[in-house]
Amino acid sequence: MMLSFMVLLGIFLPKTVATATAAADTQDVLISDLINWLRANGAFINDKIQIRHINPDDPSSPRGLFALKPLEEGETVCNIPWELIISPSEKPVPQDERHEQLDCGTINAVFEEIGKSDSDNMTPYGKYLLSQPRGYTLGFWSNEGQDLFWEMTDNDKLPPVWIDDILQDWEDECGGNIDNSLHVFAVMLVKTRADYQYLVPFYDMTNHNNRKTNVVHKYHTYRDPIDKTGFEIVTSKPILAGDELFISYNQCTICDQYYDWFGTPEMFLHYGFVEGYPQRWLFDFARVKFDLDWRDGDEETGEVVVNFLVPPSKKGMELLKNELDRLDKFGQQREQTFLEGDIPAYELKSLWEYYDALHDALRYAVESNVTLVDDVWLMDDNWWVKDGTLKAEDVGEHSVRPSKKLDNEEL
Repeated sequence: MMLSFMVLLGIFLPKTVATATAAADTQDVLISDLINWLRANGAFINDKIQIRHINPDDPSSPRGLFALKPLEEGETVCNIPWELIISPSEKPVPQDERHEQLDCGTINAVFEEIGKSDSDNMTPYGKYLLSQPRGYTLGFWSNEGQDLFWEMTDNDKLPPVWIDDILQDWEDECGGNIDNSLHVFAVMLVKTRADYQYLVPFYDMTNHNNRKTNVVHKYHTYRDPIDKTGFEIVTSKPILAGDELFISYNQCTICDQYYDWFGTPEMFLHYGFVEGYPQRWLFDFARVKFDLDWRDGDEETGEVVVNFLVPPSKKGMELLKNELDRLDKFGQQREQTFLEGDIPAYELKSLWEYYDALHDALRYAVESNVTLVDDVWLMDDNWWVKDGTLKAEDVGEHSVRPSKKLDNEEL
């Protein structure tokens, strides 16, 4: 596939305090065993770094990588040898040009690892992966949860789009079995944790933050011989003791295929969380693309600013206004209707978190005081392309759909 990055490490389903504490204790043992196994088999894990809960007083809070001591710029965070990385298996898959993009071999390798009947033959990394929560990303929600999400996003008009393609592609292109729960879990693990076609232990515990990124790849996963160098990440700036280590899931140094189109909606689809500011939004049907951030990058200002990456048009803003009005009605009608019922509580919580972010993005754009011009509708399908390596013609490698004005339509 293109580049699919790690999930936010500690996303947990709702638990009681006692259950959360027990689960945390189990995870601590699995992580300790994993790190010991990695070091015993040639991996370098910087001893100035620890894995802990973001909120040490809350055992249900996500985990992250934290500096125990100051780290200098350029210090190695970890180097994972090729032999400890889960890479595509040699198991045959249908001969389709998309099978590599779809991670067929990697999914098969993960399935084989977590499906071992004798747990003694499973690596500590396999045991760690098997312990991860299931079904928290949109493509793996219940049918009822997905149906409500489709209603909210106007049947794929608003992003993210193609939310049901992940499992369907696995079945159609890779010969996968969507009725096998462990198969489905392997698909989710790869889609949420893989870097290119590889699952890399320890590295996949690094959380995302585009503002606070302080860790980068030393080698390019696509181009460099990581089977010889190992998979290595290094600090990109000095890090103080107590600070968390962050990488970017969509604007990293090797994320060039993601630069122009993979934003906040895609982050939610692939990784299951709504990122904080800065955010990127692309509405292909309206040909509107913009970033949201705090003024001067400072949350204390309390002011969010819109940076349009393509000059917006009157038609585009009208289309967004129509969707904003429809979202208002959806919120009024549905928020109370689905407080209880067949949709799991975690899915509802995630849906309304995304609703708030989507609603805010549309509102900020519509209410912005910006000069409107028609130029974007005179451009070809590459209207959204700027910094990345993908173009509109790379169908299947991005989710930006073609949009044209009608021949008899006035701008």
